[in-house]
Amino acid sequence: LNLGELSKKYGLCIRTIRDKLDLYEPPLIQPNKDSDRDAKVIAMDVTFFKRAGGILTVLDVHTGKALYEAETRGYETVWDYEKAIQTLHEYGICPKAAVVDGKKGVIEMLEGYGLYVQMCQFHQKKIVHRYIRKNPVIEENRSVKDLTDALTHTDRKTFETMVYTWRAVNYEWLNERSYYKDENGKSRWEYTYKESRSAINSLFNNLPYLFTFEDHPELNIPNTNNKIEGLHSELKRRLNNHRGLKKGQKIKFIRIFLSGRTEV
Repeated sequence: LNLGELSKKYGLCIRTIRDKLDLYEPPLIQPNKDSDRDAKVIAMDVTFFKRAGGILTVLDVHTGKALYEAETRGYETVWDYEKAIQTLHEYGICPKAAVVDGKKGVIEMLEGYGLYVQMCQFHQKKIVHRYIRKNPVIEENRSVKDLTDALTHTDRKTFETMVYTWRAVNYEWLNERSYYKDENGKSRWEYTYKESRSAINSLFNNLPYLFTFEDHPELNIPNTNNKIEGLHSELKRRLNNHRGLKKGQKIKFIRIFLSGRTEV
């Protein structure tokens, strides 16, 4: 309901409705020691909103319930994720696995807490596309794109074989160097296809985490963060219906939404 509809429903002027909403403080999203104790697989991701900054959300992938939310300092850090894990542990909730987007340092931190880590395959594809674009011109890059597009349609053994084969076949091309002069006039040798190297190296380095779900079928780990991505997309859509909210109002809105209430 918007302010006008609330005004009619409760017989109060819009200013009074706004003042009452400003005074309302929705509870923080926190896990329940009893009902959430069985959360075995979580999804973790940060999404960014204008004015509201970033919000880290932790979701129980099997129930769809938000277990934790917290503001970030304009950018996400490993500490943001570690604080979330520590909070869950304080409530006696010790998940066995986590699905993440592969931010540097986060995987290592989660493994330190004994979690199995599944790298979101969708995010892995986005990483590669960021380096070589969705419609690459160079033939070798087109083959990298085809390789990446097969990620969500194959198994670990097949995909690893494809990656290793590609690196072997294209070894000389990948290591080709060119002579450049920088803006200061200094000359140096650099890899000719630096973006291509970054793309294939990201696939190679993340191989141990792209098929974790195959190793632990008893946990029913999803191979993507689609559930939490869908939640964030719906949240942004709802926020767009309430444009003009101040930062504090947006934070309240987000907490109400993540709590599972439907007033927003």
